[in-house]
Amino acid sequence: MLVFGQPPSNVNEMLLDIDKATELTTLKHTVNAKLDNISSHIVNYREFEVNRVEESQQQVSDMQERMVELEEEAETLKKLVVEKNKQATFDALTGIPNRLFFEERSEHEFSRWKRFNTPLILAIWDIDFFKKVNDNYGHKAGDKVLKTVAGLINKRIRSTDFLARFGGEEFVMLLPGTKQEEALYFLNKLRLQVGQCGFRYQEEVVNVTVSCGISDFRENDSVESVFERADQALYKAKENGRNQCVVAE
Repeated sequence: MLVFGQPPSNVNEMLLDIDKATELTTLKHTVNAKLDNISSHIVNYREFEVNRVEESQQQVSDMQERMVELEEEAETLKKLVVEKNKQATFDALTGIPNRLFFEERSEHEFSRWKRFNTPLILAIWDIDFFKKVNDNYGHKAGDKVLKTVAGLINKRIRSTDFLARFGGEEFVMLLPGTKQEEALYFLNKLRLQVGQCGFRYQEEVVNVTVSCGISDFRENDSVESVFERADQALYKAKENGRNQCVVAE
């Protein structure tokens, strides 16, 4: 090995041989032999360094490729997690949040309501005579009605509002920061828009209306107690002839 700051061992040996040499021919032969030996070592050293650099570059290249692969795998896993989460919390038919998502969101909004004491409304929607739609036109028509109603309402609510399919033909809604009289006015507008949507199935006009029960959150309430009041109000809307919004007493 060559050590900086010190003459190579071959050079030391060459100097000793020069001191011992007595003839010019012998000296020339000795020097040439030693120089050849040094040159050979230098060539070998260069080849070693070239190989080492190439190996290092290859290792770096392999590591970069592996990093790219890991990043792609991480991105794929991230998309998979998002997709699985969506499947777990969104209704497959209507594309809006499902009951599980509602339960999570209602607890979140309930905690905010208790902390800040701002108005919070819970509303339950029900598609009127939905069973007749299925019986008269088939389940494909029923599915189309569900998607149409969900899409129409979901497009017209604020970004802070929340709509979910609770089950069957029922939908549930949360309206943060909304007083009861404001909610009644807004939800009646939505009800009228559903009734005027001009739903058709196979060129036949199908009359679609909705009923709604409304309740605000009050002192000592729980999500369950508010839901029960809204459900009772929805029952009254049906008793009174449907296609109307009723506020819980």
